[in-house]
Order: sequence, then structure tokens, then C-alpha cells
Amino acid sequence: MTGIRFHSWEHFLYYVQNREGIAPGAGWSNVSILSDADYLEADEWEGLQKMLSAADYEELTGKKHTIEVRSFRMPEESGRMIFYAVGEEDGDGGYLCGGYGIVDESDIEDKNNRFRPMPEESDREKDYHYIGTEQDYWETYPVLQTYLPEKILEYLASQVAILDSNYGADRDVQGGMGGFCAVIPKLDEAAKKACRQILEKHYIQESMYEYLDTVTVSGTEWVEALYLTNNDYGIILIYRKGVEA
Repeated sequence: MTGIRFHSWEHFLYYVQNREGIAPGAGWSNVSILSDADYLEADEWEGLQKMLSAADYEELTGKKHTIEVRSFRMPEESGRMIFYAVGEEDGDGGYLCGGYGIVDESDIEDKNNRFRPMPEESDREKDYHYIGTEQDYWETYPVLQTYLPEKILEYLASQVAILDSNYGADRDVQGGMGGFCAVIPKLDEAAKKACRQILEKHYIQESMYEYLDTVTVSGTEWVEALYLTNNDYGIILIYRKGVEA
């Protein structure tokens, strides 16, 4: 199981909400109060065997250390809860998680029970990401937060929220109205090529931006550039300074 660090427990729950298609409810704002945590020693792991896949259980038990298991009852479904395996606090309020499961309290053999591990490292390596909606943002969050600082993540989240509000969350991101954000997380030759490809694909000249801002976080300069292809369609490029041609 691959662990991914989220900036907070709440960020992790937003990710779960989006991935599972759970409508936000009032109870989700009280996650720190409603959550329960247990710490399992090596000889207590047997209870997880029916909830995890054989491969995940074998890998988990092979680690031979105490793990934290958190559970949170979903506000909209009183008979079910979200089950967290392989998680722990990780500095400054962060939460490191290897996966989560949806478990029916009354029957852990329920066919609807499922465990979702975090994305494998190989699934995270992309030269760029198209983020057009809040759903895109949270689905890609485990990848994005690996490379992007919190300030840039907040900016990205605010932009897709505006796009959803003005043009609809169910729109065709690349063929409809509104537009999207194109995020290039790294600074290498592949990233430079990706930047050129995005500009060429949408017939954009690099110097023809509507606005461009540079934000420095921990010594790294990040560029946020808006390009308009027509009055109702824009592309926001987010990349590390130096990627541009």
C-alpha cells in the first residue's frame, strides 16, 4: 500500500467525499468530533482481514508495527461508516493514509464493502494535469499535493470553484464553456515539452496572456497565467518558473 500525505484530516475527507460521490452534509463539518481512532498492535490485525484485500492485508501485516485505524460514521447513512486503515498524524496537522474502506457495521461480509488504497506511485507520474472542476481537483488531489504547495493548491481550488459556479460542474470541460486549469507540477525537460504542447494544442501564443502572476513559496517561484481563447473559455496555466520556453 502506498501512503499519501494530505495536508489535514479534513482534506482527506473531502477527497473521500468526492471519490465516493457523497453529498456534503452538515455532519462533515464536525469530522474532528465525530471521528474515532484506535491503535492496533500486531496481534490485533486479524480483524482487518475480512475488510482488506489479501494483498493489502499481507502488506499491512508485513510492516510489523502499530497502526492507527480511524472510523467516521457517514452523516447521510446512519448504518454505514467510513473505515480508515493505515493512517497516522503526520506533522503540522497532516494526515498520512494508505487507504480507506466503506464498511457496513452490521455485516462486514457485505458485498458493498470495499477498500480503496491510495494511488500507486506509477499512477501519479504525469507531465501535466487538466483540472476543470472541483471533482477533478479532489480526484487528483493526492497527486497534486505531492508537488504543489498549499498556497498554490488553494488558488487552484478557488479557480475551479468559480468555473463550476459560473458554467456548471457537469459541463464538458474541454469542449464546452468556461475552461480549465492546466497544472505542470515539475521542472524538467518533459515539463517544458508539456507546456509547449498545451499552448500549441489550443493555438495559444505564450506571450498573449490576459494576466500573469508569480508566487514564491519556500524559494520556488510558481507562475499563474490566464489565456483566453474566446469570451467564454479560458485556460489557466500553473507551472514552476523556468518551464516556459
